[in-house]
Amino acid sequence: MANPLKIIVVGAGAQGRTWLALLANDPAWSLAALVDSSPATLNEAASEYDLPEEHRYFNALIAFAQVQADAVLIATPPETHRVISVAAIERGMAVLSEKPLATSLRDGVAILRATRMHAVPLMVDQGRRWLPHIVALREAVKGGLIGELGYVTCQFHLPVRYGGWRTMMPEVLIEDLAIHHFDTMRFITGRNGQRVYAHSFRPSWSWFRGNSCASVDLLLDGGLPVHYFASWVARGPRSSLDGEVRLVGEHGALLLREDDTVWHYVNEDETPHELLLPTLEPEGMLRGLANFTQAVRGETPPNPDAEDNIHSLALTSAAVASARTGQPVNVDAHMRSAGWSPVRPMSARRPGRG
Repeated sequence: MANPLKIIVVGAGAQGRTWLALLANDPAWSLAALVDSSPATLNEAASEYDLPEEHRYFNALIAFAQVQADAVLIATPPETHRVISVAAIERGMAVLSEKPLATSLRDGVAILRATRMHAVPLMVDQGRRWLPHIVALREAVKGGLIGELGYVTCQFHLPVRYGGWRTMMPEVLIEDLAIHHFDTMRFITGRNGQRVYAHSFRPSWSWFRGNSCASVDLLLDGGLPVHYFASWVARGPRSSLDGEVRLVGEHGALLLREDDTVWHYVNEDETPHELLLPTLEPEGMLRGLANFTQAVRGETPPNPDAEDNIHSLALTSAAVASARTGQPVNVDAHMRSAGWSPVRPMSARRPGRG
């Protein structure tokens, strides 16, 4: 077996602790250092994994300068991602970043440019790509089960109480949640965005300071319309984390229900057939970590990398811009205004290569 790869984990909050548990159970990785700005949070997490005090840091940049590692895992608030990612990349360390890639599209483009300049792998954790029901939808669409897609809808209704920094985000629904669903729509359909028109709002009972509901119309490549509605302060029946997704094509429809089952409707028949889900081992975050491990070892490209994920970030950024102005946003023009330029053939930038 190859020697364990050394990793610095930045962020010891709830999500950072989730990653620490996964890394501790993976013989491919060895924890080289842990970083958190809160002494109490840092020491509590470090003590749980018997990490010596000399490997505990309050500042990521100091840790990067003093610790030799193969990779960095970023589980900090989004506004810190650009500084931490670029600093790690410039030191030649691969990066596994929690979504979103960055708070702003311009920051995301800066990170992308750093990966291009230094040829260092960066992967964004979009672990919901690697769940059986999502993969089943993607493979059914790719295989032409319902023919040419005509339209897609996604409805999400769930009351969520995270607390912390999310409570203060101005566009919390779009920036912190919708990027999951937008990335999933790109992954399932294999298409990037062309235009976005969004309306976000805050119901009177919302416990978020910012807008906790949004209605977004996406136009994907080939003129495919996607209607998206989501609420983080929902009442009544609840959806799953992936929402209720309906893909309608010339030969029928696919429906993802709240229990994560996938149903296939043939033409106009109202009696569905349950789709057999693939067996993924591992799945979700564990599959993402396995992919990142292979990427760091040079065995396979990270999925999604920055070239891919910048298109999901662009959809959320365009949705925020549209919600603020009340006008539709052209995605390509929006990306170019943030400094983005393509460097690969379009086929290589499709979501979920292979």
